[in-house]
Amino acid sequence: MFLKRKEKLNIDSLKNTFDAQKKILIEKGYSEMLGVDLESFNSSLEILWKSVLEKTENLQIEIKGNIPLLLVANNNLQERINKIKGHTELDFKNIKTSETEKNFYVILDVEDGAKMVAKSAKDALNKFKKENRFALNLDESIALLTYYPEILKNHYLITAGSFYNKERENLPLLWLLDEDHNPELHYAWFDIAHGSYGTASYSIKI
Repeated sequence: MFLKRKEKLNIDSLKNTFDAQKKILIEKGYSEMLGVDLESFNSSLEILWKSVLEKTENLQIEIKGNIPLLLVANNNLQERINKIKGHTELDFKNIKTSETEKNFYVILDVEDGAKMVAKSAKDALNKFKKENRFALNLDESIALLTYYPEILKNHYLITAGSFYNKERENLPLLWLLDEDHNPELHYAWFDIAHGSYGTASYSIKI
């Protein structure tokens, strides 16, 4: 058995990804959604980037993901779903999302779920626990599709970091089964595997 060595995070890669995602949020009108001007929007994200820089300067981790950084919004869930041309009939009151009060935060070393295709969310979570990783919640899954909408053409996205109607062990699911091939927020089952479903994960939250 070969052990993969830990690597120092590539700051240039993180910064390029952060800036590219920030540009997309600006183009999609996130500053207007938050009710702030562009200068204030950029200032708040610059503060967040400085925090990322401070906390990752000498950090070494075992890289498992294919996306170095994900800039996540934590507000106006319906608006964010609309901005990816998505829709849902689910009751948001039954969905657990982020517990932070910040408008934005960052997660690092994101694997988009391709490695967990055809595994149940239950099995994926057991694997993540052994690897000290975490499943994306709904806010993070929406962020993932905001920047990388093509993911759903390869596999659907189980959001095992959130629960929908937890007593029934259902999980939010983003897929492309509506008639216009736009994202639909539906639900999947915790312990049932499907050949088109994958559970995404990340390593660090900032």
